[in-house]
Amino acid sequence: MKQTIITILLALVAVAGQGQVKCHIEGKFMNDKWGDEVVICKMGTDLRVNDAPEWHHKAVNGYFECDIETDVPEMYEVIPYKQYVETASYYYAWFLVENETVRIEIYGDKAPKIESIGNEGRLHQTMDSVAGVRFRNEMERIDRELEEHKEKYFKPEFLSLMQIVKNMDRESQPKAFVDSINNVMDYYYDNERESYTDEGWQLFQRSDSLSRLIRPFQAEYYAEHPMLWAYYHVLQSIDMLKHAQVYHNFDSTPHERMVSLYESKLCNLYKGHPVHGQITTALTALRFRPGKPYIDYNVRNTDGQLVPISSLIRGKVALIDLWASWCGPCRRHSKAMIPIYEKYKDKGFTVVAIARERNREDMENAARKDGYPWTSLLELNDENHVWEKNGAGGAGGAMFLIDRDGTILSTSTDAEELDPLIKKALNIE
Repeated sequence: MKQTIITILLALVAVAGQGQVKCHIEGKFMNDKWGDEVVICKMGTDLRVNDAPEWHHKAVNGYFECDIETDVPEMYEVIPYKQYVETASYYYAWFLVENETVRIEIYGDKAPKIESIGNEGRLHQTMDSVAGVRFRNEMERIDRELEEHKEKYFKPEFLSLMQIVKNMDRESQPKAFVDSINNVMDYYYDNERESYTDEGWQLFQRSDSLSRLIRPFQAEYYAEHPMLWAYYHVLQSIDMLKHAQVYHNFDSTPHERMVSLYESKLCNLYKGHPVHGQITTALTALRFRPGKPYIDYNVRNTDGQLVPISSLIRGKVALIDLWASWCGPCRRHSKAMIPIYEKYKDKGFTVVAIARERNREDMENAARKDGYPWTSLLELNDENHVWEKNGAGGAGGAMFLIDRDGTILSTSTDAEELDPLIKKALNIE
């Protein structure tokens, strides 16, 4: 208890802003499989729309180093850049920026190894070592076994599908083909047993049973040993709870437990830290559903002025269309809405489109090519955190159908589903 109190007091001193946090990073590439460059940025940064040269660090003879200054201790992540650019998945790791040195080892075929001598870093490493002994070491062994002997543990038809998905350029494929692939992927997600051979299924079940114990363990540990890491795992749990709204077999219980821990205890600690605002925003967006009021937030209008979104939709039945030039599915959904917009635009219906981009030209070219009859606003480099506030996170886009009184009618992106809802909201017989 005494150590816990000291830990909290030290963290509060750091958060209180007695000086900028200055963290020194020392890194090493353990092999040259994925080049010699890393990106170090705040956790949750989407490099597709928000990137900066100062986040990129080149290694010299395998080594790199940099210094990060922040107002308060915050979570950052390190990403092997070549792997991020060239593969559909990549290995990354979190670390907390605090007034100490953080050492990083980049492997490429597994998550980077992080060692921090800071107080918060040591607290988390202690918890992680306990979790490793209990769960993770065995899970990692099983994952290696499954990866190294795929033909033994996965059914041939599933491996063939994974190869198609890996090589598929979704942007150039017909919508019907992409939809069919997505349907098959959803089938395997809902029926995991169908992916594995009998031996593979036994291994998977062993790993899955261990993984289900990690989040409850973390919640218990964080309840006894509060640390900043806990808040970022709360954010991760909120993000995972979105799956419960999509997949019927998703076990949301451990993630709900993390949220409950935050609301009952953690929300009263680390007062003034910006992570509280992030959690509040994420929880608000998580609870978006038909029948609930839509939120208000600022966007830039066509004159470049910041205005509340409510001022653009007041008194109308409105479709908020979050999209991006680089998001194929978003653009297909938007194009499908064009005839519906034309049918109802003079009857009180409007589309407020917001594009998530790195530059205006990409948005304008895509809008021109797709023939959108409405004007699109621009969310440049996530400046107003519109996607975060809408719970879209790292997604390309989302849609929200809003009634005249600001109530959410639907979060569907399917034009055929939205058409009758719009007609009803407009009181059209």
